Amino acid sequence: MAENDDIKIEGDLATWSMRMEGALSGTYVGTFKFRCFLTPLQQIAAGKEQRELLGSSMALATEHEQFLAYALTQLRQRITLAPPFWASSNSNATLPGDLPDENIVEAVLDAAIRSEIKYKEEKKKKKEESLSVADKVISKIEADRKKEIEDALRDDKS
Repeated sequence: MAENDDIKIEGDLATWSMRMEGALSGTYVGTFKFRCFLTPLQQIAAGKEQRELLGSSMALATEHEQFLAYALTQLRQRITLAPPFWASSNSNATLPGDLPDENIVEAVLDAAIRSEIKYKEEKKKKKEESLSVADKVISKIEADRKKEIEDALRDDKS
């Protein structure tokens, strides 16, 4: 399978389906929809929530705790539709995705980030294709215009 073939882009949303064994709690199956990018305010909201989650001693949080806070707050902003297990795994959780299986959280974040990468690559490719078509059209118009001028000059000489 080619890289990111498991992600389907439709407009500004990506769809990803998973079937994965958790490290502790069995098999997780479901389909997620992600935003393909975050707006500046969504990025700020994720960052603010991450800092709040880690508390005033953020610098004392382990690298792993910082990663989990990053993952969960990013996913809150990125996920637009999730399977039931994402919201209902822990009824006391303050964030969706509070699963006993961290490998599942990591896999979902990976898919969300890959969705953004794929979206940006597709946008870049479409832009390059459009510019190539525009360059060909401009070249054709210039060639046709040059021929018209040459023909007009020839007609004036005769």
